[in-house]
Amino acid sequence: MKKKNQPLVCIVIVNWNGGEKINNCLKSLKKTKYPNYKVVVLDNGSSDDSIKTIKKFKEVFLLKGKENLGFTGGSNLLYQFVIKRFNPDYVCNMNNDIVTVQQDWLSLMVKELEKEEKRGICGNKLVFPDGRVQQLFWDRQPKEYNEKDNGQYNFVREVSAVGGANILIKRSVLEIIGGTDENYFYGPDDIDYCFRAKEKGFKIVYTGLSKSVHVGSFSYKSSSKDFIYKHQSYGMILFSFRHEKFPKAMKMVFNQFVRIFLTRKDPFRSKEISNFYFHKTVIIRTFYFFNSLVLAIKNYQNVKIGDYSYLENETV
Repeated sequence: MKKKNQPLVCIVIVNWNGGEKINNCLKSLKKTKYPNYKVVVLDNGSSDDSIKTIKKFKEVFLLKGKENLGFTGGSNLLYQFVIKRFNPDYVCNMNNDIVTVQQDWLSLMVKELEKEEKRGICGNKLVFPDGRVQQLFWDRQPKEYNEKDNGQYNFVREVSAVGGANILIKRSVLEIIGGTDENYFYGPDDIDYCFRAKEKGFKIVYTGLSKSVHVGSFSYKSSSKDFIYKHQSYGMILFSFRHEKFPKAMKMVFNQFVRIFLTRKDPFRSKEISNFYFHKTVIIRTFYFFNSLVLAIKNYQNVKIGDYSYLENETV
């Protein structure tokens, strides 16, 4: 990866029990032809053999976390570490279940942000392994995810926000607004981050010319459903209180209340009876809901970013 007068990009990945996913992600990154990038992975307290897997990739800089900081805490740790250690021009936050399919995916994203000083964040086109298109950007919110990628989203556009599974962030954005809000354990911290950046005058860009495969909802499918609900309900209510008008915020509160009892088996499929299951853990989920509601009311005006300036070496 010889530098050729191109901005330095640090690709940062938060991994937790990634297994085959993190292996596929790091293996696919070898396709990348951008001439000036580094890969830094934080293992977020995994209990599987993730660290052994990551160590196979000698070009990857590994940080070993002692505890699970959540996606947002792990991301902030990585942001602060790479800025201090490598002084990059850009940071690319990549989920551990992304698979690179283009040699020029990163070059295309950097190109868009280099066009204008106020272009601060760029997201690329994300598809499921079967070729279905994901959300892509905030302005596109399909009720179902059945649309196949036929090149119909191969355009560049300024948007309200982009999904954070593979997101390129300009250094100046991190300097001005800091990292992600750790009130979110994961989701929708990415949309919140874009909205906060826009409030400071930065532009958000989607490029469909750059494409990656995103397995999608890996954390959702690999952890306790009640554990997921606990953090998701809080994050979604907090986001609505912070960024949406009262009627939409109340609708979100109602939706999270319903999830005490019913949840879709596949969050990317339609709301059909066969795609729902009833929760037997209603009591604990009710407690989580009201706790989330109280915390969201308390914290929606306060952005929480941890201080990880103590980092000095590759083991934390």
